[in-house]
Amino acid sequence: MTNSDVWPTGKRAAAALTFDVDANELWRVKRENDLEWDKPQIRNRGEFGPKIAVPRILELLDRYDLRATFFIPGKVAKNWPDTIQAIHDAGHEIGHHGYTHTNPAKATASEQKADIERAMDVFDDLIGETPVGYRSPAADLGDHTLEILADNGIMYESSFINSDMPYVHDVNGSDLVEIPFDWSLDDWPYFGFQMYPPLPYQSGISPTSEVFDSWTREFEGQHKRGRCFMLTMHPQIIGRAGRIDALEELVQTMVQTGDTWITAGEEIADYWLKTQV
Repeated sequence: MTNSDVWPTGKRAAAALTFDVDANELWRVKRENDLEWDKPQIRNRGEFGPKIAVPRILELLDRYDLRATFFIPGKVAKNWPDTIQAIHDAGHEIGHHGYTHTNPAKATASEQKADIERAMDVFDDLIGETPVGYRSPAADLGDHTLEILADNGIMYESSFINSDMPYVHDVNGSDLVEIPFDWSLDDWPYFGFQMYPPLPYQSGISPTSEVFDSWTREFEGQHKRGRCFMLTMHPQIIGRAGRIDALEELVQTMVQTGDTWITAGEEIADYWLKTQV
């Protein structure tokens, strides 16, 4: 049995390609917490994402006429306005990823509110609109995060890992769509080499072919069952030449099904609210 009747007419399954454009914000947090990290090769390693990788990703998406979601911290948008403008001008969704790349669960409710609203102001000034999607910078949420998101006009978020289908949070009477992700469909555990110390869930630098074989099998399994394939990537990681070529092969597999709805998170969330709630 599949969920093919859930999706738009003619579509058996859904898929979202998402990119967390963390740039140097990811490494700034590391450096502030441990002076051993404050070295040139760490200080500037995140620059590869907005400078080199994002243009490669935009070219790939354009070749297949696909729309994706880019979750971006407000400070990254402020530091790399031309890159964010290029993403927006290409027609892709820009999602909220905090202002700084810090864990909201470690902040007070007022600190979370200020962080979220500060990023909203940056995007409003830069592209003339505010995000409707949110992903936690730390795959974690504070006790009041969902309420703060709903109060700020967020339509969906993508930080839970408890399903492979969208569902709805009831937030004080408001509907907030969840589009879950999963660590096995995230490039960071496989490729996010950070010199020292490794995070407990990281495997070092994995072979590209093995990771993409796993992702392809997961896509095929979810497509067969009519589920929602959510792939989470980081430009500074996935944008390396060999990996972006492997991503293109996966995209080809997805497109060639002919009945996979490959789109941005906001379109999935909007559709879910209109048809499944």
